[in-house]
Parts: sequence; structure tokens; C-alpha cells
Amino acid sequence: MAEKRKIRIFCLMGMILLMHSHGIGQSVSPNIKNGSGPGHDFQEQLYLHYNKSLLLAGEYLYYKVYALNAKQHTPSTFSKITYVDLVGENNNVVFRHKVRLDQGSGQGDFFIPVDTPTGSYKIIGYTQWMNNGTPDYFFQGDVGIINPFQALKKPMELDSIGNQALEGTRPVDESDLGGLMSISVGKKSYGTRSPVSFQLSASKNGIPKGDYSISVHLMDTVATLAMPSAKQFAKKRVQSTTMASNNAPESIHLPELRGELIWGQLRSKSPDVQLKDQIVALSIPGEKFVLKLTRANAEGRFYFNLNHQYQSTHALVQVLGEQRNNFEITMKDRPSLDYGELTFNPLMITPAMEQWIVERSIYNQVENAFVELKPDTIQTANYAQPVYRTYTTTYDLDDYTRFSTLRETASEVLEHVWVHKNGEGKEELKVRAVEDKFGVEYSPLVLVDGILIQQNDDIIDMDAKQIKSINISRNECVVNSIIYRGIIAIETIQQNFQEGYQPEFIYLLELFSPTPKKNYYQQRYGGNTSTQEQQTPDFRQQLLWLPELHLGADSTTFTFFTSDVPGSYEIRLEGFTAEGIPISVNETFEVKE
Repeated sequence: MAEKRKIRIFCLMGMILLMHSHGIGQSVSPNIKNGSGPGHDFQEQLYLHYNKSLLLAGEYLYYKVYALNAKQHTPSTFSKITYVDLVGENNNVVFRHKVRLDQGSGQGDFFIPVDTPTGSYKIIGYTQWMNNGTPDYFFQGDVGIINPFQALKKPMELDSIGNQALEGTRPVDESDLGGLMSISVGKKSYGTRSPVSFQLSASKNGIPKGDYSISVHLMDTVATLAMPSAKQFAKKRVQSTTMASNNAPESIHLPELRGELIWGQLRSKSPDVQLKDQIVALSIPGEKFVLKLTRANAEGRFYFNLNHQYQSTHALVQVLGEQRNNFEITMKDRPSLDYGELTFNPLMITPAMEQWIVERSIYNQVENAFVELKPDTIQTANYAQPVYRTYTTTYDLDDYTRFSTLRETASEVLEHVWVHKNGEGKEELKVRAVEDKFGVEYSPLVLVDGILIQQNDDIIDMDAKQIKSINISRNECVVNSIIYRGIIAIETIQQNFQEGYQPEFIYLLELFSPTPKKNYYQQRYGGNTSTQEQQTPDFRQQLLWLPELHLGADSTTFTFFTSDVPGSYEIRLEGFTAEGIPISVNETFEVKE
């Protein structure tokens, strides 16, 4: 069996490499489409743990993504990117997020804008690879949104749905979970702004290793739409749904194996210029800029894999070489989905909810007024330093006499850098290599704010007063098998070189960037609490959101603080053990004034 599995894996990887080589629009075997071909062992399924199924405009929807092997429910490391959409009853997409996955785990959040209409919504999760099969494996969850700032366009009555909506508020039956884990709190009642400690314990053999998320939130005193637990999700039998890709059924969607997949196609403006092996560069400018080089295939298709975080909202794409003006670049959009046949569970709103809505809306408005005092922080990923950002010397021009142009600066300040006139009479920047294995015909990699510069004469006479620093490498630089004789990387003071640099051969691409990974703010009170914190209103209803928990001890204790909002609160843990066993545990407590 192990040998057969190796053969299936080999065949799948070969198929993927073939797709990357020959493009997206290739025909797909029916066996792959219906989930029974060589890709079946790699069928993914998504589960989303989100904090609330009923939100008001002005609140945050938090979610954790679990990418799972559809058979074992163990973490899937196949795709590195997933997509999360919030879709309304009129099929408009309220938000569409791209989320990075790390060992099958991702996270995100969304602030519900004040112009979001009241109604029932669906939160949808999927990967690009999942588009090749039926959408049965997509995640679907119900979310109700109430906008207290807008009048209802139509009445919504309790009788239309009965008690069905109350399902999402019922406590999880822990006896159905095999007793793997439990939550215990120190006591059942707390005052405002008080510490609450709860403990995760295992009944036997210690807490199972796995991936989990925890939410502590105010329980609604009104009926809400059902929100699936991990246990309910795992029990659910896959059934046919009505979502479908807008792309033709014979097209295939490549898996995002190494990061974001960005693709496009070249068209030659001249019949005697071939498409195959044309080098295409993608530059994402910024302090932590990204540079990617790739080659087009015989049909002109090319692909970039982005596996680094980046800051810019735009990228510049260009064909390298003297023939660059003979090509037209077209960038391809991510496949869209047709949500026209989605079925929405109705949202219940009754006159009896008026006081509850008003009170909760006031809490939200006060909290949003003081949001700057309770900031979340963005996590920065640690990546290996890419070769195109590895330098031997850095010149901070404020440390030297300022000359008028880059030409003069190269001559008077930069060692081992000079302006060379080639055989065609064009000026180029050159770097003297430490080991001169290559002749002068090899050019350095020239970058300005991370943008690859082919026509050096575009920048040789640029105003040196705009330049912050110049980084030099005298070593050989190889990017995607392209050899450069050193590096000259210029950083401007304003990081705005892109604004004035738009030659005809460059395609400006608007990026659909992944959501940033965050550390969410946790309110603390005690001896170190400042006077400002003590005097700041605290109307939090989401007391804790921990989307990333990798447990493995016999017991784990967590502490958070209550707010000024009284009521019943729920501690809810969701996740999956390393063996794919779903875990859904909850506990409640009271906050009294």
C-alpha cells in the first residue's frame, strides 16, 4: 500500500508540473473533476470557526481557517492559500479575503461597515484546488447582520423560522466528544473588569496535540442562526450544492502549492518574435520588496509563486530583453464563483429585540471611539534573506557630500561602480565583481525601490536628493537561473519611484493581497494599569479571541479580563487533533455589575 501511495503522489506531482508548464486552460480528466482520480488523495476540505453568527454593523467578524484532508480531517499542507467570502442574499460579495495557510492553519477578521444592509449572509471558504471538483467540500456557514442605522426594507418575523435559529446557541454535548478535553473555570460568576482563569484539561493521556482556536464572547439573548461546531462539521455528510465556478468545465485550477499563484499571458506584436522562454519579471516595491523572474511557455503563459509577505498594493510586470516592447502583457483574474443559487436561512428580527439592538449598538459605538487605545498588532513572518537583498556595502547618502545626480554620485561616492557606454551607445551602470568570472557584457541587477530597471539611462541622471541609500553587491547574483554581475539597489527617501516610472513595456498590476496575521489585543487590569486605561470605557463583548493554539500539555491555563458589560458569556474551543479528531468544547459563566 505504501508503494502504491508513493506512485499516486508521484503521478499527482507530475500532473501539477505539467499544468504549470502548459498552462491553466488544459482539459481535465473527469476522474479529477468528480474526485476519483489521482488528485483524490489530496482532496481538501475547509472548516471555519468564526466568533459570532449574529453581528451588528460596527462589529468584527473573526474567523480561523482549518484546511483539512477530506478523508482523515488531518491538517492539509497541500494548498498554501485559501479564500474566504461573505456573501449576501442578493449575491453581492461583502468581502473576499485571501488567507495564507501555515500547516493548514490561517486566520482573518472583517469589520462590518455601517452601510452593510440587514439580512442573512453566508461565509464561504475554499481553496483554488478545490475548484476542480464539486463545491461540496467548500465550507458554508450562516451569518446574520443587523444594521441599526438603516430601516428594514421588509419585515422579518419569528413565525417564519420557528425555533430553528436557536440551534447555534445550544451548548455542545461534551459526552458526545469522547471526553478528550474539557474546560473548567474557577467560578461561575465574576464582577466587571475582573480576571477570569479557565483551564483546558484532558481526561486521559494528556491534551491531544493539534490545532485549536478559542473564543470568549457575550451570549446573545435573542435567537441566532446556527453556527457549526467542528464536531458537527465532521459528522456532516457531503451533499451536492449549487455553487459552481464561472470558468468553463474543461479548465483546470492550479493548486497554490508554494504560495500565492499569479499568472498571465504574453502576446507577441511581431510574428517573428517567439513566446517560449521569454523572461518575465514581477517587482513588488517597498522596503521589503519582492522580485520574481520566470519564463513563458510556448503559448505565452507564465506563473509567479509569491511565498513572502509584502507591503505594496501594486506590482510591476515586464518582459526582459531588447524585444520587451514587442509584447503585450495580460494578467489573469482569479476564478470567480457563481453564488446565484445559494439558499439563505432567514434572519429573525422582532419588535422585542429593539432594546437589545439599541443597547448593543451603543456598546459598539463607544468601543469604536476608543479603538486606537486597544490596537491589534500585525505579525511579521521571518523569511530567509533573498539573494537580491543581500549586499556587501550600503551607502547612506546623508553621510556623504550630496551630488546633483546619480551619475555624479556613482563617480564620486560609490566604489567599484561606474557608468559604461555599450556598443549601441546606451549608458549602463556597471559593478566591478570581487571575482571577475564574467566579462563586462554581464550587467548588474539594478533596482530602485525594488523595481527592476532595464533601461539604466532612465535613472542615471535622476536627482540624487531623492535617494536615501544605495546598496551594492559585488558578488554574482542568480535569480531564477538568470545571472547578474552584482547588484545596485537604490532606495528613495519617499519610496515613491513607482509614481513617476511607467514606461510602455511595464504592466501595472493591482494585487489581491493576503490578509495580515495578527496578535489580537487583550485587555488587562491590575497594578500596572495606567490611569488612562482605568478611565477608558470598556464595553467589549468579545473578551478573548485566540485563533492559533497548538496544545500538547496535560493542562493549560488562560486568563482574560471581563468588561463593563454584564451578561452570560461563553468560552468556546474548536479544532482538530493531529489525528484528525474534531474537538468542540464550551463552558459558560456570568458577569454581574
